[in-house]
Amino acid sequence: MKLSDILNRVREEIDHDDAIREEVLPAARDAVRLCSEAIKQAHRGEYEKSENNINAAYDIINQIDSRLEESPFMSKSKILDVAYQELTEAVNLLTILRDGEVSASDRFDIPSRPYLTGLADVIGELRRATLEALRENDMKRAKKLLMFMEDILDELVSFDYPNALIPDLRRKCDVGRGIVERTRGDVTSAIRQERLIERVQEFERKLDLKERDE
Repeated sequence: MKLSDILNRVREEIDHDDAIREEVLPAARDAVRLCSEAIKQAHRGEYEKSENNINAAYDIINQIDSRLEESPFMSKSKILDVAYQELTEAVNLLTILRDGEVSASDRFDIPSRPYLTGLADVIGELRRATLEALRENDMKRAKKLLMFMEDILDELVSFDYPNALIPDLRRKCDVGRGIVERTRGDVTSAIRQERLIERVQEFERKLDLKERDE
């Protein structure tokens, strides 16, 4: 067999892989965009809209996954990892804010690695929600969200594996640790300020009663 004939078959295979890649990349970006919108909606308390966008993103990812199965090479690629991470982030933010619970990876068939790294990204979104709760003087909600942040970080840090086994998790945990520390400081300061205000108000009430008695 001529070398050109051998390489033509190889070229056809690669052309097929390239066609699939060019098809799924825009779809993957659409899924990421929907997840990003779902995160914004969850922060605004638009939980139904957020869930609808999450489900739409999941449908797109499923379609992409089916297309990738047509290519042995592309099916082994990490082309969907970012979409899965964003899906993890969106669904967990939604369920934590709405239901007070974390969502398991099997709910949307999310592979283990992007689930872990996506969960690490939830910490930053929870800081945003915590600061919003502090602005609204909802100390109970702020403390509860901080507990979620701490729990997620503590659990992820326990995955002490090389970067080759769980890419980017250590770096994200380092970032998450700083976010948790800053948020803990913000919540602690708010609690102290709230207690100080309560003491001042109590003092003013006592002073007012004393003046009335006189």
